[in-house]
Amino acid sequence: MSDQFTEVTTKSWGSRILESIKGIVFGFMLIIVSIILLWWNEGRAIQTENDLKDGSKNVVHLQSNIPVPENENKLVHLTGEIGTTDTLKDPDFNISTKAIALRRNVLTYQWVENEQQETEKQLGGSEKTTKTYTYTKEWVSNQINSDDFKNKDGHLNKSAYSFQNISYNAQNVFVDSFKLSSELINMIVNYETYKLDSNSFNNTYKIKSDTIYLGNSGFGSIPAIGDMKISFDVIYPSQTVSIISKQSNNTLVPFVGKNGSAINKLVLGEVSANEMFKIAIKDNNTLTWILRLAGLLCCIFGFMLILNPLVVIGDVVPFIGSILNIGTGLVSTIIGFILSFIVIAIAWLFYRPLISIILIAIVVLLIIFLFYKRKTVKK
Repeated sequence: MSDQFTEVTTKSWGSRILESIKGIVFGFMLIIVSIILLWWNEGRAIQTENDLKDGSKNVVHLQSNIPVPENENKLVHLTGEIGTTDTLKDPDFNISTKAIALRRNVLTYQWVENEQQETEKQLGGSEKTTKTYTYTKEWVSNQINSDDFKNKDGHLNKSAYSFQNISYNAQNVFVDSFKLSSELINMIVNYETYKLDSNSFNNTYKIKSDTIYLGNSGFGSIPAIGDMKISFDVIYPSQTVSIISKQSNNTLVPFVGKNGSAINKLVLGEVSANEMFKIAIKDNNTLTWILRLAGLLCCIFGFMLILNPLVVIGDVVPFIGSILNIGTGLVSTIIGFILSFIVIAIAWLFYRPLISIILIAIVVLLIIFLFYKRKTVKK
């Protein structure tokens, strides 16, 4: 027999109409957010691209990773091994190592509530919602508060331990004579498993595969609620990295371009400045398209919320409401695309006037050509 709990609720037609009317306000807000996001994104994209292209022409490649006065406040490129003078410690488990970062990963065996929802429209416009809550025992990294469960009986999460996920980060990280800013340090993310020496714990913990087990049961046994599995990840120094950043005394900090875009990049391995700028430009293009899609979706959902009262009114007869739902969804998508393209087009006229004029000229010539071709065919 499955461990589950079912809840059935009904929402009246009147309350649904009221909610849909309130949704109109939120819909207009989404459209405004969409317009602002799309406009800002086009400006951000071209400004970042221009700063990156300008930076690629003026970057100074360092032959020796030693600060010299003539490179002060300039954009520089260097390659070298990362090192640190910091020793990172986890006092709870008496772990100490010289590293860039040390991360404790905690998994706790807990009850997990999963929700499935089915909504059925009723004749007359009301809506019946059936929610099914199922309960399973799982190893999860976040602490789950069982007081929030729909059915608390028999699903209490408790533990004799209070350990949580935590990260320790070095503050003093260097490439030869250059100290790295915190932004650059955070770009080093190649964690590897920290090897636990069971002898150093004097048999205090059960350890297997570099994992500490806390609980009455052991590895291979059936765990109990509240048991924990703890492992560690580490980023060691002595790795080769390539960096593009600004020299400020003996520290590498973000370089701000003419258009206000920050240039500050670190990649693993020996990578040329030209290749790093290509990667940065590609990343900028990817982000541009992600934000364009986000703006488009905001616009579409905004129009769907504005038109939703029509769907709710039609739901008096569920079949009619379903047809209206498809129709309003299609209309919202078309209008959303049109408005988004208009905003992007106007933004291009503002930020990229030359390219926009060329594209408009091509479109006009194409329309004239098609019109002329059509007249020729008719003759």
